Amino acid sequence: MTDTYIRRATESDLPALAALELNTFSDAFRDQYPPEDFEAFLREHKSPEAVRKAFRQEGTEYYVAVAGEQLTGFVQLNFNKQPDNGTLLPEPAMEIEKIYVLQTTQSRGTGKSLIHYALQLARQRHVRTAWLGVWEHNPRARALYEREGFSVFGEHAFVVGSRRDRDLLLAKVLTGNS
Repeated sequence: MTDTYIRRATESDLPALAALELNTFSDAFRDQYPPEDFEAFLREHKSPEAVRKAFRQEGTEYYVAVAGEQLTGFVQLNFNKQPDNGTLLPEPAMEIEKIYVLQTTQSRGTGKSLIHYALQLARQRHVRTAWLGVWEHNPRARALYEREGFSVFGEHAFVVGSRRDRDLLLAKVLTGNS
């Protein structure tokens, strides 16, 4: 088995990163939405152009999990970002916007490693609160976040076409070693 390591994504990773985001999101959620709504969402939010725009956004950083030569997962971090539901978290705050892992490599600890890496970066930068959103019907991801010390503080809508899903917002206040 090839060891996996995490590193900051670079511009040269963008094609593979965009493909990884598209594929992992599609694998996880394609069956949840009407096909025409889902395809329109993919074109708008998961295209190479959309990933490139997010990658270049000020305060946003991507980190990739790599096994051999293959990207197997990634995390997108947004520094100094507060939730969009009106909640004001202790600052500075960092959003863990996306943690995506290939289905073929799930249950190997990649998601947990990405969370730990993100929290380590947050502590190094003196972030006070890390937060994220998770679909209310994704018990596996929610259980992982809760095991890592995140707790629900609110919710917001995640819209795909005409469907509005409820994402739970979870946060973790960071101390020296938590």
